[in-house]
Amino acid sequence: MNDEIVVPDHIRKLLKKPLGLLIPGPPGATRSEVEKIVGRRTGKLVAVGDAVAKELLAIGARPDVCIVDGRIERRPVERIEVQGAKELVCRNRPGTISAEAYRAVRDSLSMNCPVVLRVEGEEDLLGLVVMVEAPTGTLMLYGQPRAGVVVVQIDEEAKMRGRSLIEASSQR
Repeated sequence: MNDEIVVPDHIRKLLKKPLGLLIPGPPGATRSEVEKIVGRRTGKLVAVGDAVAKELLAIGARPDVCIVDGRIERRPVERIEVQGAKELVCRNRPGTISAEAYRAVRDSLSMNCPVVLRVEGEEDLLGLVVMVEAPTGTLMLYGQPRAGVVVVQIDEEAKMRGRSLIEASSQR
């Protein structure tokens, strides 16, 4: 991987459509459905984004990995804290996947303790890395702006989709 993959506009347009099951509604309104889905999971739980991490913590779910940038829709928010979590920090410019962020996501997924990965920049596209690097059976949740919460069950199909989107972005 280069030092940074700049995700082109045509790929970012594709990402405006959910990569998994969309639970429609504003934060709070999706809570009961998220709670049911999270309660049935068997693998790791990954939150991408501050709003989703906050919602999961509010329902008492403890994500294995929270990937956050301290912002919701570009506005600063209260810092996400997870009791006993290891904290990692990486840099990732908006619209990109940096090699540093890719490694940090991969490393956080392999740890046997809760991890809060704090991204200096933007975390939005790092869900693609989760799709590629997370173990099969992982449940990833991320926010779809002004639409709701997206739930992605990581299986071989999700891994291939994530890989193809990253590869298409790196072949500019």
